[in-house]
Amino acid sequence: MFAAAASVAVAGCSGGSDGSSSGGQKQQSLAADVPKGFDPCKDIPKSLMDSEGFIATSRKDTDGGGGIMWRGCGWVNRREYTVSITTTNITLERVRAKGFRDPQEFMIGSRHAMTTRQFGDHPACVADAEMKEGSLEILLDNPPDSETPSSDSCELARSLLEKIAPLIPANA
Repeated sequence: MFAAAASVAVAGCSGGSDGSSSGGQKQQSLAADVPKGFDPCKDIPKSLMDSEGFIATSRKDTDGGGGIMWRGCGWVNRREYTVSITTTNITLERVRAKGFRDPQEFMIGSRHAMTTRQFGDHPACVADAEMKEGSLEILLDNPPDSETPSSDSCELARSLLEKIAPLIPANA
């Protein structure tokens, strides 16, 4: 449930469709569609998600404000946290420009990646790996009442992204 609300929250923060944010900063224009060449619902092996304790829940295809799109699936973990894994036309450059809290940039192979905290004091974390004209995005929500409340959402999201990003074809 939080993943859908988070998608709306991120879309609401994305600035207008003219490519400018409310602060007057010029932002990169969005691609007309999500990156091609990797479908999180089909291309992440079930064995990988099983090994992480995830059970598939549903498709997570969302269109946000200003032309932002997410295409992917959701999972729930046996330890009661949720994850949405989507391709999106949001680039890392655009994420950086938003100035979200606690950005952590790193490399996964030759791909730039980052984690950010986009929802105030809520413990959810967003991890993105660079793709052509967008990114692979993991939204991980680890609420304080889950069985892993002491586990940091960004550490969990980064760990999962480091396992999934190498599956993305080099040309995607």
